[in-house]
Amino acid sequence: MNFGDFGDKGLIFDIKRDSSEDGPGIRTTVFFKGCPLSCIWCQNPEGKKLLPEPDVHGNQIGTWYSIDELMYHLLQDKPFFETSGGGVTLSGGEATLQMEFSSKLLQALKREGIHTALETSGFFPYLKFKEKMLPWLDLIYFDLKLIDETESKQYCGRSNKTVLENFTQLLADAQIPVIPRIPLIPGITTTEENLKGIAAFLKQHGVKSCALMPYNPLWLGKLKKLGITTRYENSRFMTASEQNACADYFIK
Repeated sequence: MNFGDFGDKGLIFDIKRDSSEDGPGIRTTVFFKGCPLSCIWCQNPEGKKLLPEPDVHGNQIGTWYSIDELMYHLLQDKPFFETSGGGVTLSGGEATLQMEFSSKLLQALKREGIHTALETSGFFPYLKFKEKMLPWLDLIYFDLKLIDETESKQYCGRSNKTVLENFTQLLADAQIPVIPRIPLIPGITTTEENLKGIAAFLKQHGVKSCALMPYNPLWLGKLKKLGITTRYENSRFMTASEQNACADYFIK
Protein backbone atom coordinates (compact mmCIF):
# COMPACT_ATOMS: atom_id res chain seq x y z
CA MET A 1 0.00 0.00 0.00
CA ASN A 2 1.49 3.32 -1.09
CA PHE A 3 0.98 6.06 1.49
CA GLY A 4 2.28 8.81 -0.65
CA ASP A 5 1.96 11.21 -3.47
CA PHE A 6 -0.09 11.71 -6.62
CA GLY A 7 1.72 14.88 -7.57
CA ASP A 8 -0.13 18.08 -6.73
CA LYS A 9 -3.61 16.55 -6.91
CA GLY A 10 -5.74 14.90 -4.27
CA LEU A 11 -8.61 12.49 -4.93
CA ILE A 12 -11.73 13.60 -3.02
CA PHE A 13 -15.18 12.00 -3.09
CA ASP A 14 -17.14 14.49 -1.01
CA ILE A 15 -16.99 17.86 0.70
CA LYS A 16 -19.57 18.12 3.48
CA ARG A 17 -20.41 21.59 4.74
CA ASP A 18 -22.12 22.66 7.95
CA SER A 19 -21.04 19.56 9.83
CA SER A 20 -21.39 19.37 13.60
CA GLU A 21 -20.32 15.75 13.98
CA ASP A 22 -16.66 15.88 12.96
CA GLY A 23 -15.15 18.16 15.57
CA PRO A 24 -15.84 21.38 17.47
CA GLY A 25 -17.93 24.18 15.99
CA ILE A 26 -19.26 24.34 12.45
CA ARG A 27 -16.97 22.33 10.19
CA THR A 28 -16.40 21.39 6.61
CA THR A 29 -15.33 17.78 6.19
CA VAL A 30 -13.19 16.69 3.25
CA PHE A 31 -13.58 13.01 2.36
CA PHE A 32 -10.46 11.49 0.79
CA LYS A 33 -10.83 8.51 -1.52
CA GLY A 34 -8.90 5.33 -0.81
CA CYS A 35 -8.46 3.30 2.38
CA PRO A 36 -5.91 0.64 3.42
CA LEU A 37 -8.56 -1.26 5.37
CA SER A 38 -11.60 -3.13 4.08
CA CYS A 39 -14.02 -3.13 7.02
CA ILE A 40 -17.10 -5.12 6.10
CA TRP A 41 -19.38 -2.48 7.67
CA CYS A 42 -17.65 0.54 6.09
CA GLN A 43 -19.90 3.60 6.42
CA ASN A 44 -18.38 5.18 3.31
CA PRO A 45 -17.85 2.29 0.86
CA GLU A 46 -17.58 4.77 -2.01
CA GLY A 47 -14.33 5.92 -0.40
CA LYS A 48 -12.55 2.56 -0.34
CA LYS A 49 -10.95 2.49 -3.80
CA LEU A 50 -8.05 4.80 -4.55
CA LEU A 51 -9.34 5.72 -7.98
CA PRO A 52 -12.39 7.44 -9.51
CA GLU A 53 -15.25 5.02 -10.19
CA PRO A 54 -18.83 5.11 -11.49
CA ASP A 55 -21.88 4.02 -9.55
CA VAL A 56 -24.59 1.84 -11.10
CA HIS A 57 -26.16 4.95 -12.63
CA GLY A 58 -22.90 6.03 -14.27
CA ASN A 59 -22.26 8.92 -11.87
CA GLN A 60 -18.57 9.59 -11.25
CA ILE A 61 -17.32 9.11 -7.68
CA GLY A 62 -14.03 10.86 -6.98
CA THR A 63 -12.69 14.20 -8.20
CA TRP A 64 -9.08 15.35 -8.49
CA TYR A 65 -8.40 18.68 -6.78
CA SER A 66 -5.33 20.86 -6.60
CA ILE A 67 -4.60 22.58 -3.27
CA ASP A 68 -5.74 25.92 -4.71
CA GLU A 69 -8.98 24.43 -6.04
CA LEU A 70 -9.80 22.76 -2.74
CA MET A 71 -8.86 25.82 -0.68
CA TYR A 72 -11.16 27.93 -2.86
CA HIS A 73 -14.09 25.82 -1.69
CA LEU A 74 -12.97 25.62 1.94
CA LEU A 75 -12.26 29.32 2.40
CA GLN A 76 -15.85 30.14 1.53
CA ASP A 77 -16.76 28.70 4.94
CA LYS A 78 -14.06 30.54 6.93
CA PRO A 79 -16.52 33.07 8.43
CA PHE A 80 -18.53 30.17 9.90
CA PHE A 81 -15.37 28.62 11.33
CA GLU A 82 -14.40 31.90 12.98
CA THR A 83 -17.79 32.57 14.54
CA SER A 84 -18.33 29.01 15.80
CA GLY A 85 -14.82 27.84 16.70
CA GLY A 86 -15.01 25.33 13.87
CA GLY A 87 -12.68 24.36 11.05
CA VAL A 88 -11.85 21.67 8.53
CA THR A 89 -11.79 17.93 9.18
CA LEU A 90 -9.97 15.46 6.93
CA SER A 91 -11.85 12.18 6.69
CA GLY A 92 -12.40 9.38 4.22
CA GLY A 93 -11.59 6.81 3.18
CA GLU A 94 -8.27 7.56 4.80
CA ALA A 95 -6.58 10.93 4.37
CA THR A 96 -3.18 9.55 5.39
CA LEU A 97 -3.19 7.37 2.29
CA GLN A 98 -2.65 10.58 0.31
CA MET A 99 0.01 11.81 2.72
CA GLU A 100 1.76 14.42 0.59
CA PHE A 101 -1.44 16.12 -0.52
CA SER A 102 -2.90 16.01 2.98
CA SER A 103 0.26 17.62 4.33
CA LYS A 104 0.08 20.46 1.80
CA LEU A 105 -3.62 20.97 2.52
CA LEU A 106 -3.09 21.11 6.28
CA GLN A 107 -0.30 23.64 5.88
CA ALA A 108 -2.47 25.80 3.63
CA LEU A 109 -5.27 25.68 6.20
CA LYS A 110 -2.96 26.66 9.04
CA ARG A 111 -1.65 29.62 7.04
CA GLU A 112 -5.25 30.81 7.04
CA GLY A 113 -5.56 30.26 10.79
CA ILE A 114 -8.12 27.46 10.37
CA HIS A 115 -8.56 24.74 13.00
CA THR A 116 -7.73 21.30 11.59
CA ALA A 117 -8.86 17.82 12.58
CA LEU A 118 -8.31 14.30 11.27
CA GLU A 119 -10.52 11.23 11.40
CA THR A 120 -8.29 8.20 10.88
CA SER A 121 -8.34 4.42 10.93
CA GLY A 122 -4.89 4.59 12.50
CA PHE A 123 -3.28 2.47 9.79
CA PHE A 124 -0.40 4.54 8.43
CA PRO A 125 3.43 4.72 8.51
CA TYR A 126 4.00 6.53 11.78
CA LEU A 127 7.28 8.35 11.14
CA LYS A 128 6.00 9.76 7.86
CA PHE A 129 2.76 10.84 9.51
CA LYS A 130 4.68 12.48 12.34
CA GLU A 131 6.68 14.50 9.84
CA LYS A 132 4.07 15.26 7.20
CA MET A 133 0.78 15.72 9.04
CA LEU A 134 1.03 15.83 12.83
CA PRO A 135 2.66 19.32 13.05
CA TRP A 136 -0.36 20.93 11.35
CA LEU A 137 -3.15 19.12 13.18
CA ASP A 138 -5.15 20.47 16.14
CA LEU A 139 -7.21 17.35 16.87
CA ILE A 140 -7.17 13.66 15.99
CA TYR A 141 -10.08 11.21 16.14
CA PHE A 142 -8.49 7.76 16.15
CA ASP A 143 -10.62 4.67 15.46
CA LEU A 144 -10.14 1.61 17.64
CA LYS A 145 -12.29 -1.11 16.14
CA LEU A 146 -11.09 -4.50 17.28
CA ILE A 147 -8.58 -5.47 19.95
CA ASP A 148 -7.99 -9.00 18.69
CA GLU A 149 -5.58 -9.33 15.77
CA THR A 150 -7.33 -12.32 14.22
CA GLU A 151 -10.69 -10.57 14.28
CA SER A 152 -9.12 -7.45 12.80
CA LYS A 153 -7.83 -9.48 9.88
CA GLN A 154 -11.22 -11.16 9.51
CA TYR A 155 -13.40 -8.06 9.59
CA CYS A 156 -11.05 -5.24 8.52
CA GLY A 157 -8.69 -7.08 6.18
CA ARG A 158 -5.53 -6.25 8.12
CA SER A 159 -3.78 -6.86 11.41
CA ASN A 160 -4.45 -4.24 14.09
CA LYS A 161 -0.82 -4.26 15.25
CA THR A 162 0.09 -1.07 13.38
CA VAL A 163 -3.07 0.67 14.60
CA LEU A 164 -2.42 -0.09 18.27
CA GLU A 165 1.26 0.83 17.99
CA ASN A 166 0.42 4.12 16.26
CA PHE A 167 -2.14 5.03 18.91
CA THR A 168 0.33 4.33 21.70
CA GLN A 169 3.04 6.37 19.98
CA LEU A 170 0.69 9.30 19.35
CA LEU A 171 -0.20 9.46 23.03
CA ALA A 172 3.50 9.94 23.76
CA ASP A 173 4.29 12.38 20.94
CA ALA A 174 1.21 14.45 20.22
CA GLN A 175 0.75 17.82 21.88
CA ILE A 176 -2.89 17.85 20.77
CA PRO A 177 -5.99 15.87 21.81
CA VAL A 178 -6.06 12.30 20.48
CA ILE A 179 -9.58 10.97 20.99
CA PRO A 180 -10.20 7.24 20.56
CA ARG A 181 -13.46 6.41 18.81
CA ILE A 182 -15.07 2.99 18.87
CA PRO A 183 -17.59 2.09 16.16
CA LEU A 184 -20.33 -0.05 17.68
CA ILE A 185 -21.01 -2.77 15.12
CA PRO A 186 -23.53 -5.30 16.49
CA GLY A 187 -22.09 -8.79 16.76
CA ILE A 188 -18.59 -7.67 15.76
CA THR A 189 -17.16 -4.83 17.83
CA THR A 190 -19.89 -4.92 20.50
CA THR A 191 -18.94 -8.30 21.94
CA GLU A 192 -18.11 -8.36 25.63
CA GLU A 193 -14.62 -9.63 24.87
CA ASN A 194 -13.86 -6.82 22.44
CA LEU A 195 -15.28 -3.99 24.54
CA LYS A 196 -13.55 -5.24 27.68
CA GLY A 197 -10.31 -5.59 25.72
CA ILE A 198 -10.43 -2.05 24.33
CA ALA A 199 -11.37 -0.64 27.76
CA ALA A 200 -8.38 -2.42 29.31
CA PHE A 201 -6.08 -1.17 26.54
CA LEU A 202 -7.19 2.43 27.11
CA LYS A 203 -6.84 2.13 30.87
CA GLN A 204 -3.36 0.66 30.45
CA HIS A 205 -2.32 3.78 28.54
CA GLY A 206 -3.97 6.25 30.88
CA VAL A 207 -6.80 7.20 28.55
CA LYS A 208 -9.83 8.16 30.61
CA SER A 209 -12.41 8.90 27.92
CA CYS A 210 -13.42 7.81 24.44
CA ALA A 211 -16.19 8.36 21.92
CA LEU A 212 -18.63 5.63 20.97
CA MET A 213 -20.18 5.68 17.49
CA PRO A 214 -23.54 3.87 17.37
CA TYR A 215 -24.19 1.66 14.36
CA ASN A 216 -25.83 3.37 11.40
CA PRO A 217 -27.21 1.12 8.62
CA LEU A 218 -27.44 3.84 5.95
CA TRP A 219 -24.25 2.55 4.34
CA LEU A 220 -26.24 -0.38 2.94
CA GLY A 221 -27.98 1.98 0.54
CA LYS A 222 -24.62 3.20 -0.69
CA LEU A 223 -23.60 -0.37 -1.49
CA LYS A 224 -26.63 -0.78 -3.76
CA LYS A 225 -25.62 2.34 -5.70
CA LEU A 226 -22.15 0.86 -6.12
CA GLY A 227 -23.50 -2.56 -7.13
CA ILE A 228 -21.62 -4.24 -4.28
CA THR A 229 -22.82 -7.13 -2.13
CA THR A 230 -21.85 -7.53 1.52
CA ARG A 231 -21.44 -10.38 3.96
CA TYR A 232 -22.69 -8.19 6.84
CA GLU A 233 -26.28 -7.02 6.58
CA ASN A 234 -27.84 -5.31 9.56
CA SER A 235 -30.51 -2.77 8.64
CA ARG A 236 -31.49 -1.86 12.21
CA PHE A 237 -30.35 1.24 14.10
CA MET A 238 -29.02 0.61 17.61
CA THR A 239 -31.41 1.30 20.47
CA ALA A 240 -30.51 3.62 23.33
CA SER A 241 -30.37 0.67 25.71
CA GLU A 242 -27.93 -1.16 23.43
CA GLN A 243 -25.74 1.92 23.26
CA ASN A 244 -25.84 2.33 27.04
CA ALA A 245 -24.88 -1.31 27.55
CA CYS A 246 -21.76 -0.73 25.45
CA ALA A 247 -20.97 2.51 27.27
CA ASP A 248 -21.03 0.70 30.62
CA TYR A 249 -17.69 -0.92 29.78
CA PHE A 250 -16.05 2.50 29.67
CA ILE A 251 -17.80 4.31 32.54
CA LYS A 252 -15.95 4.04 35.80
